Amino acid sequence: MADTVPIGELRWPVRIYRRDQVASATTTGIAETLKPMAHRMAKIEATRPMTFYGSAQVDTPVTHMILMRWVGGLDTTHAILRTTTTPGEKARHEVFRVRRVLEMGGRKRFVMVEAELERGGI
Repeated sequence: MADTVPIGELRWPVRIYRRDQVASATTTGIAETLKPMAHRMAKIEATRPMTFYGSAQVDTPVTHMILMRWVGGLDTTHAILRTTTTPGEKARHEVFRVRRVLEMGGRKRFVMVEAELERGGI
């Protein structure tokens, strides 16, 4: 893996959230809240849903690869949100569930996140 990223590759502003889950007071389920953690610029590439990426097996489907500047403590309890504007001037929110985090080059500069698109749309 390269240790640098060409200028312009990180073109999407994203927000990183920590998922806090507690037992719901009103139902038998779990109540989840998203706590803001950081803002980054990211490169987001769609992949096809797969359980294998290269030669590594992952437990759940990976639908997107997200490259961004290093974020400490990022793990599967986090979510990444991208907000874009459609041609009709409507906001489109996409929530990506973090599945695996790979530190590039071991120098705390960039991370590659294997993610699953959890919610997408307008």
